[in-house]
Amino acid sequence: RIEIRANMQGEQTVRIAVSDTGPGIAETDKEKIFEKFRQADGSITRQSTGSGLGLAISKELAAMLAGSIGMESETDKGSTFWLDIPVVLSTDQNKNQAK
Repeated sequence: RIEIRANMQGEQTVRIAVSDTGPGIAETDKEKIFEKFRQADGSITRQSTGSGLGLAISKELAAMLAGSIGMESETDKGSTFWLDIPVVLSTDQNKNQAK
């Protein structure tokens, strides 16, 4: 099962979170999965494919947006990955004044 949520974290930050009920990620692997060419399971018999670049690229893109990326996970229960980015909310009145 996968769940996607978006909500405000205070007045100037939006959080987009994706949760799953997959195998989770061991505590010892949580930091390395954000490194280039690294995966939680680096063995030759791993079940997932990929080059280990997705989260590293996502982390760099988050930084370019002045945001951050993170995760929480529990082995055998699933993971939640989130992206926090700053936003500026405007009203229709502000949009009309800018014209």
